[in-house]
Amino acid sequence: MNITYKVFDDLPNEAKFIRTIVFVDEQHFVDEFESNENKAIHIVMFDEGKPIATSRIIYQDKHKCYVIGRFAVIKEYRKLGIGKELIKFTEDEIISRFGHIQIGVSSQIQAQGFYERCGYKATSETYLDQHCPHIWMVKYL
Repeated sequence: MNITYKVFDDLPNEAKFIRTIVFVDEQHFVDEFESNENKAIHIVMFDEGKPIATSRIIYQDKHKCYVIGRFAVIKEYRKLGIGKELIKFTEDEIISRFGHIQIGVSSQIQAQGFYERCGYKATSETYLDQHCPHIWMVKYL
């Protein structure tokens, strides 16, 4: 693998492509793209120029912290450590722009173990987002 990253201030087509495959096609989410996309930092991970994973950083007033969201890895790249690499790159981007702070993630319950292995702690009860069970998790950088 030849992994590279690009950081965007606007939602790039590569991130739209990945999110459509993962969240719309695989998980059947309806409202994947939000009106606040232009207020976010978007990260896309590439392998040999092919977009394979994406994440988004956005400030959330409700939790008064930056949130990593829309975290998605193309199916054939899962279980290869790609997600852990992308989380680390995204956290490093947060630190470089905003310093050491609390960050949050609205994790699907099925991904809670992944985020726990990355140092996140659950701080809420389970709630539904797009009819999918989620849990709020935080980490201090």
